[in-house]
Amino acid sequence: MESAQKKLKGIVHAHSKRSFDGVLGYGELRKLFIGSGLDFACMTEHIEHLTQSDIEVIIQDCHDHSDDQFLLIPGIETDCFTVYFLGISRTLVDFSSNRAIYNSLRPNAKLCVLSHPIKARFRYPHWIVEDCDAVEIMNNKHDGKFYFRPQSEKLWKTIRQSRPEVVPVVGMDFHQPAHFCPVYIQLTQQGPLTADFVLEQLRMGRTQFFDGNRCLSTADWLSRNYFRGRIYAMDWAHSVNKALHRFGIRVPRGLRKRFARVMEGR
Repeated sequence: MESAQKKLKGIVHAHSKRSFDGVLGYGELRKLFIGSGLDFACMTEHIEHLTQSDIEVIIQDCHDHSDDQFLLIPGIETDCFTVYFLGISRTLVDFSSNRAIYNSLRPNAKLCVLSHPIKARFRYPHWIVEDCDAVEIMNNKHDGKFYFRPQSEKLWKTIRQSRPEVVPVVGMDFHQPAHFCPVYIQLTQQGPLTADFVLEQLRMGRTQFFDGNRCLSTADWLSRNYFRGRIYAMDWAHSVNKALHRFGIRVPRGLRKRFARVMEGR
């Protein structure tokens, strides 16, 4: 793909209907993302329920729906280890066990990312910590869109003490149009719209994170602490909703959705 060089904008962590819980095809995703001013999207299709042929189709679909206007980069997410792989190439996957799947994908992926660490309770096996390239310090679906989750930031900084090459990323965790929000990654270096360039910039941490025009990476002390407070308030609201559900008290779905949008900043 040949294109004029610029500072590219895109998202990481997105699912199509190739995942068991996604709803849009690649053509629909491409149209939505281009309309939102993005240049690339790193896909992270769930490995659950996929076959070898499915993975090959995913890689081909990303290729077929990419050109000098927009780039789809194939990737796979494995919930068993709470990680995803970006920039996968064709490989024969061993489906005999979860670890075998991991070992099959890892050598054929450009990046291994610890995804939504809150789902892993911020704890990962030592061999994954020693193998990862990045930590998802903000996941719009689980953390909202205010700022980086403090515990995820702490996990990243702890890993960096022994592995300074590990970088942060911000993930959208897109499954359906309602999940889309104006949080995106902008590469800090100009370059061509190619998978090699985008993935290398991500791997090197040459990125800035934005919510619309607001640069999350450069927020001042007061803003950081205000937005962290919003995250704690969001978590509290989710806990209250779960407690009510345990006692058989159900908040109307419409009201729950509207309240969630406010709390999560969508």
